Amino acid sequence: MPPKTPRVPYLAVADSLRGRIDGGEWLPGEALPSMARLAETYRVSRAIINRAVGVLVDEGKLTTVKGWGVFVAT
Repeated sequence: MPPKTPRVPYLAVADSLRGRIDGGEWLPGEALPSMARLAETYRVSRAIINRAVGVLVDEGKLTTVKGWGVFVAT
């Protein structure tokens, strides 16, 4: 049976972040770690993190505040 994890790296990161948000690791209104920290954690480029965050922003799970960071949507 094929693996359930998407082969596209940014989608895999988006799935992981979504799971962490849904699991309550970050609460509504709470900031996520910096893009640099997330890139380090997932061992991917910042571009991959940016695309993953973009997916979750489009879904309404995250919101970005320029100059401040990425936050769990309230």
